[in-house]
Amino acid sequence: MIDLTGIDTNVLIRYLIKDDPEQTGKAVSLFRSFSSTNKGFISLVVIVESIWVLESVYKQDKTLTKEAILKLLKSPRLLIQSAQEIESALSRKEDCDDLADAVIAETGIRFGCDHTVTFDKKASRLSGMRLLA
Repeated sequence: MIDLTGIDTNVLIRYLIKDDPEQTGKAVSLFRSFSSTNKGFISLVVIVESIWVLESVYKQDKTLTKEAILKLLKSPRLLIQSAQEIESALSRKEDCDDLADAVIAETGIRFGCDHTVTFDKKASRLSGMRLLA
């Protein structure tokens, strides 16, 4: 049996950005404590929020954000909800201004949606997304 500890967005951001010494130390210690039988759990919501925070608040380059998320997906000490959809979204060949939109589109496709509607014109250019006019 595997024990799971859920990770909130702010903990994941501290782990990735390391901008607050006290909170970063706690986050790093937590991630180091995970093992194959005591894993960290990162929900799809936390991934999407983290992408938004990294790119919008911290102005992190999209390539660095992709690399950070892909590295998390490869960790055997983490269980990430919808990992397959997230990896597919980050590997899309088409140009994507917003990685979170790509994850939303890919998740809709995975769950059988013909398309996901949006008011965001840029997002509507993604396969699996359609502008609601």
